[in-house]
Parts: sequence; structure tokens; C-alpha cells
Amino acid sequence: LRIATTDMRPLARRELLHWLLAAAALSAATALRLAPVRMTVDLRRGTPTPSGPDPYKIVVQDLEHIKTSIKKVLSENKGGSGALSSNEVLTMAAREFMQRKGKSFRPMLVLLIGRATNPDFAINQRHYKLAVIAEMIHTASLIHADVLEEGESDTSQGTLVHQEVNVDVGNKVCILAGDFLLAKAAVELSLLDCSEVTEIVARGLEAICEGSMLAYDSTAHAAVAAADGLRLEEYLHVVERQQGQLIGNTCQCSAILSGHEVNSSVAQACKIFGEGLAMAQQLIGEADEMSELLKKSRRAPRKWPSTLPPTVPLLRAVQSCPELGPIISRGFAETEDAAAAIALIDSSDAVNYTLDLATQHAQDAADALFVLPDSAMRSSMLVLCHKILAGVPLK
Repeated sequence: LRIATTDMRPLARRELLHWLLAAAALSAATALRLAPVRMTVDLRRGTPTPSGPDPYKIVVQDLEHIKTSIKKVLSENKGGSGALSSNEVLTMAAREFMQRKGKSFRPMLVLLIGRATNPDFAINQRHYKLAVIAEMIHTASLIHADVLEEGESDTSQGTLVHQEVNVDVGNKVCILAGDFLLAKAAVELSLLDCSEVTEIVARGLEAICEGSMLAYDSTAHAAVAAADGLRLEEYLHVVERQQGQLIGNTCQCSAILSGHEVNSSVAQACKIFGEGLAMAQQLIGEADEMSELLKKSRRAPRKWPSTLPPTVPLLRAVQSCPELGPIISRGFAETEDAAAAIALIDSSDAVNYTLDLATQHAQDAADALFVLPDSAMRSSMLVLCHKILAGVPLK
């Protein structure tokens, strides 16, 4: 089974997923001489955790190897001047990378997919290298995103370096550190010696850059961004480009390194899994942050911030309650603005809408896994889908 795909919106991707599942069910039924059945698991919030091993524990030794590999890659200076290890800026960059939370998530996905799609459930050195590449590209994008606006005084919004030096120097380090990690990732990518994987990962990086530019070009206030019904969809497209595509592409590449062709049903299912899981993770984070902000501010509206970045809950609230738009546009400047905004968001379905959307993406991710053969790795990834929906902190 070969499928030609390009950049698909969620609806087209969901249609492809249903087709892949139907093909997998038919194939399994034919082999067992049974009637085809739908293979899935219910991932709605509040449902029991699917049976299976903890996803981190199943690859914990591999992750330790990944951490060692990352440290080695960041310290290597092949063909350089030898001054890298003494360069204070790059030392800061390496520390910034190593001290960020969530460093195991992307490598874990690469390793689990690699094992789950290999006939012997084994991985090789190229899977380890791909895991390192994915994490370095992601971290580079985060560091670049931490460049602070001119005049910004709250350095806690930036990097560790911003908290130790002035904003100007901190911004320069962000740019240099991000570029340094991208350069290292490019070198490692070339060593995979697989043109298909190189192109797919490069397109994931391109998607991050495109998503960042789209986010930058969007209007300054969430209220204006939600002025018409299409804006929420556009924001979701930005999130998909910034967050989902690199994870989806690296999951697809992990299956390719396990021996599957680029457009095989298995490789495409892995891509859908990665994209769906990434979107669910982002949406759950946004819903939980809005819930926490509302909880903190209901009794003390003065704690409400003067500006809010565009998020799905906020854009959905503006869609549902257009009178919220002007309040956000003026920065909650009037005395009763914060209390009014809280009441309007509470009266909308913003948080529940976001949670439902996250559940839909997580369900797509879980459904895609049933194209893969049954294994402990597949079961652990179903557990991971449930953990994401439950908002369990990731390592």
C-alpha cells in the first residue's frame, strides 16, 4: 500500500486515517478469515488508562544513551579551531539545552516508533541519531522563540541567560545558540545517509519556520485575530506547523529507518500518530493554562494579565462572545474589564471546546497505531496518548 501525501489539513488527514484503519482491519480479517472489525480504543478524558507498559520505562535505557549522545554532539568540534569548549556563549547554549524540561519526549517517540515498526522490535544507531536530531531542532526553535522584545523588562520570560545578563546580550545568545543547535542537527542529519529522511526532517524544520512567520504576521491582539470565523482555523494551522509537523515527520522517519517505504501505510500512520499527539499535547496545555488562570483570577480579578497571547480557548471565547474582543483590544484597561472578561470566558464553551478538540486529535493518534503490529511498544504509545489527555507532566 502506497499513499502520496502532501501537507494535509485535519479533515483530509482523518479521512486518510480511516482508510488506513479499514485497510488494516481488512488485511487482518483476511488473514484470520474473520469479518473486519474496527480497531480502536476510547481515549475520552476520565476513561480508564489503556493496559500497557509505561512508555518511558520501556525505553529508559535507550534514553540514557540518547542523553549521552546529545552531550557528545554538543561538545564535538570536528574540523574546528578547538576553541569551542572554551567559548562562553556556546557553553551557555549547551546548558540552556540540557536544563530544559521535556527533553525525553521526542526521543522517546522516535525510539518507540522505531521498535514498534521493526519486525524484530529492535532499533539501530540511526534511530538514536534521529532522536538527537529531533530534540536539537525542537530546542533550537524554543531558544529562538525566547528572543525578547525591545524594552521587555521581565527577563523570566526569556532564557536562563537572560536572567544573568542584559536583554541585548541574552537575545544575541538566543540567536547564536539556536543557530548552533541547528548547525549540529544538520551535520547529524547528513550522517544518516538517507536522502528521504533528510528531506522529510528538513520539511519539518521548514514547517516550524513557516509557522513562526505566520504567528509573527498574525495580529497583535487575539481579539482582532478572532474577528471572523476563519481565524481560529488559521491559528490551529499555525500550531500544526509549529508543533505538529516536526514530530509527525520524525515519527514517519523512524518507521522509514526500520525498513518501511516513505508512503507505506505504516510510515503514514506513524506520521498521523505524531501529528495528532503533538496537537493534543498543545491543546491540553492551553486548556489547562486557561483553567488555572480563571481559577486564580475569579476571586481576585486584579491578578488577570493586561495582555493574553492567542490561544484556542481565548479565540473560541471571542467567537462565542464578540463583546470580549474590545475588552482584550484595550488591554483590560477599564476597571471592570478583567471581571467582565472572566465572566464571558466562563460563560462560553472555550475550555471544553479545546479539551474536545484535544481528545479528537489524541483519538486520531491512537487509532493510527492500530495499523502497526501488536506489541508492548504499541500498547505503551496508547498509554502515552492517555497520559497526554490527562495532562500528566512529561519528562
